[in-house]
Amino acid sequence: MVGSYEQTVKSPSVLVLLMVLFAGVLHAGWNAVAKGLSDTRTNFGLINIGVFVFSLVVLPFTGFSSGHILWYVAASVAIHLVYEFVLMTAYDKGDFSTSYPVARGVAPLLVSFTGVVLAHEHLTAWSLTGIVVVAVGIISLSWSNSSHSSLEGTLWALGTGVAIALYTVIDGYGVRASDHALQYGATLFAIQSFLWVGGVTVKKGLQWIPSRRVLILGALGGVVSMVAYTIVLWAQTRTTLGVVSALRETGVLWAAIIGVVIFREGRAVRIVLPAAVVALGIGLLALG
Repeated sequence: MVGSYEQTVKSPSVLVLLMVLFAGVLHAGWNAVAKGLSDTRTNFGLINIGVFVFSLVVLPFTGFSSGHILWYVAASVAIHLVYEFVLMTAYDKGDFSTSYPVARGVAPLLVSFTGVVLAHEHLTAWSLTGIVVVAVGIISLSWSNSSHSSLEGTLWALGTGVAIALYTVIDGYGVRASDHALQYGATLFAIQSFLWVGGVTVKKGLQWIPSRRVLILGALGGVVSMVAYTIVLWAQTRTTLGVVSALRETGVLWAAIIGVVIFREGRAVRIVLPAAVVALGIGLLALG
C-alpha cells in the first residue's frame, strides 16, 4: 500500500494548498469554541455531539469502512481520545494563544520525520525547508506569549503535539489504504465521538448539557471540526504527510489573533514577526 503510493506522491497543487489552508482556519475556529464557550470538559462534549450528528448524516451515503481499514480506524480512535484529553487539559492549564501554537507546531516536524522514515516519502529541498520554517514560526508564537501561560500548560501542549503527530500518520496510512476520505473520516469520528459523549454522559448524567444556545454553538463547532479534518484526509491522498501537516498548522496564526483579540492574552504586535515567518514557510512549501 505504502509502496504503491510512494510513486504517486507529488508536490501539492494550488487547490490542495488552498483547501488545507482553509482547513487550518476552520481548525482554529473550533478550538476557540472548545476553549471559550464554558468549561472545557463541557465544550469538548458538545463538539463531539456535533461530530457524531454529522457522521450519522454522512454514513448512509458512504457506508462504514471495512476489512483491514478498521485496524487503522481503531488505532486512530484510541489516539484521538487521548489527544482530546491532553488538549483539554492544556487549555485548562494554559492560554489558548500559547497552548494551540505549541501543540500544532511540534506536530509537522514529527509527522515529516515519520513520513520519510516509515512511508519512504521524498521531500524536496524547498518542501523540507518550508516545513522547518513553518514550524519555527509556529513555535515562536508560543514564546511571544510565554509570560501569560504556565509551564504545566506548555508541557501538556507538547504532549498534545505528539498525539497529533501519531494520529496524523495513522490516518495518512488509513485514508490512503481506504482511498475514500469521507468514508474513512465518517467511520472514525462516528466511533470516536460516540465513545466521548457516552463517557461524559455516564460520568455526569444528562445534566452536563448546558443551555440550548451553548449546545448549538458547541455542536456547530463539532461540524466545523469534521469538515476541517475531512479536508486534511483528502489532502493526505494527494501529497506528503509532512506538507499537509505543516500547511494545516498555519491555523495557529488565526489562533494567535483569537487569543489576543477575544481572550485578551497578549499584545497584537508580538504575533507579526512569527506570522511573517510562517508566511515565508508557506511560500517555500508552494515552491516545493
